[in-house]
Amino acid sequence: MLTVRKARNDEAEQVVALYTRMIDEMRGADFDVLWEHDVHPSPAFLRASVAAGETYVGVLDADDPDAARAEGASRLACALIMNSEADEGYERGAWQVDAAPDEVAVLHVVGTLSAFHGRGFARQLVSASIDAARAAGKKAVRLDTFTTNARGRGLYESCGFVCVGEYPRFYLHIDPTLATALYECPL
Repeated sequence: MLTVRKARNDEAEQVVALYTRMIDEMRGADFDVLWEHDVHPSPAFLRASVAAGETYVGVLDADDPDAARAEGASRLACALIMNSEADEGYERGAWQVDAAPDEVAVLHVVGTLSAFHGRGFARQLVSASIDAARAAGKKAVRLDTFTTNARGRGLYESCGFVCVGEYPRFYLHIDPTLATALYECPL
């Protein structure tokens, strides 16, 4: 069983290790979102997000038979960052919800260890973040993903997100040939 909660301050290094492992496991796979070690998500960004209370993690219960496949004793299986910081380019989105930046939650680096794909953990994680945003009085949750991320897009759409546009050359520093899809979940 998975419990979704905010990461504790003492789990910052476990969160960094989780993303390091996800980057390694995604490389070259059909779900590779092109994250780079020490660049995106950077360890400094991850540590700061944990310290700010912006990191949500999916933690396997100790009695889960798959707990040993998680990241060591931490049992972290998935994670995301949720804050109000939109990436440059979000102003181009054809957003359905009229909201000021502080009225919107933005999801970043949503990921699950490959050993746990297909178990609904990412859906639980995203759903819990939507619930947390709603409880915080936000008007919408937004995110972006590469148009080539079929798994992620399917997940977001199944959680109530709507694609509000696809934009070429959105992240020039990653790969200027990839288009980015912007998503919004009205609350």
